[in-house]
Amino acid sequence: MFIRETDLFSELPSHIIDEIASLAVEEIYPAGHVLFRRGETADSLYILEEGAVDITISEGGLVSFPLTSSGDVFGWSALVEPNRYTATAECMKESKVIRIDGGRLMRVFEKHPAEGLHIMRRLCGVIASRLSESYKALMSAREESRVASYG
Repeated sequence: MFIRETDLFSELPSHIIDEIASLAVEEIYPAGHVLFRRGETADSLYILEEGAVDITISEGGLVSFPLTSSGDVFGWSALVEPNRYTATAECMKESKVIRIDGGRLMRVFEKHPAEGLHIMRRLCGVIASRLSESYKALMSAREESRVASYG
């Protein structure tokens, strides 16, 4: 299964990858399908296999993270409290994703804490990268609003 090839789960022993893979469900969604909305209870972690998913936060502006690379992870809120999605995920074209139940995945981490910590560290890297991109988008928007208009 595709899950073995993702960066998030790389370097894990095969028996743990097998355990995680047993929780994974491959799903295909059409363009325009909303996988989850900001504020909803976060119950699933997703991995993009094929297609494109747009992650957006629209509150007093719009921040968008288009995910187009195989292996992109989203829906990480299913693994962290308060277990509410912080953004909305919408398929921009037909997309194949791997969906993993967050509660069941956390139980695997509890059984295998060292490996769970490894995955959470990698997940923190994903979150940090998106936060950095958010900062850049905010700074760019701020600079654009300071441009003088002579029209």
